[in-house]
Amino acid sequence: MRRLGVVLALLMAGGRLSAQDPMGAESERTGQLRQQIEERFAARAQEELGLDDAQFHRLRSTSAQFAAQRRGVEQQERRLRQAMALQLRPGVAANQDSVARLIDALIDVRGAYIQTYRDEMKALAGFLDPVQRAQYLMLRERLMALAQEVRAGRRMAADSGAVRGRAMPLRQRRRP
Repeated sequence: MRRLGVVLALLMAGGRLSAQDPMGAESERTGQLRQQIEERFAARAQEELGLDDAQFHRLRSTSAQFAAQRRGVEQQERRLRQAMALQLRPGVAANQDSVARLIDALIDVRGAYIQTYRDEMKALAGFLDPVQRAQYLMLRERLMALAQEVRAGRRMAADSGAVRGRAMPLRQRRRP
């Protein structure tokens, strides 16, 4: 459990760095943090799944391949959501055709994201048994759930003005 705590600390630091990079370009530090998280997660998976060295190396390679694919899909989804937000600005008439295309594209991207998991599970079936694949999937889901909690906590802190170096927005300040 201690290792997951370290992973969460790295996720929080990485999330802060990503949030500071509005263009979405990965900074060197963010890349290093991502690699540390992936290494610690892989070591945890090896331990919990009882993998030998050959399985461990194949797992790392396979996971890295599909993680890169998912990051690309996530980046595409962010671009689509930004385009949708531009279309749905208050006081500006949205282009109906553009919104329809964006909705279809967002649904397609979600399907592509899910397909990466299907493809990864098929690839893992080549060297992990069904129980190991299920354990791996559950371990990763726990990590993702913890990461979402950390992000949600950061968003709540940001909304309340509690983020380091950020003043509370004027509309949230109370007058004496």
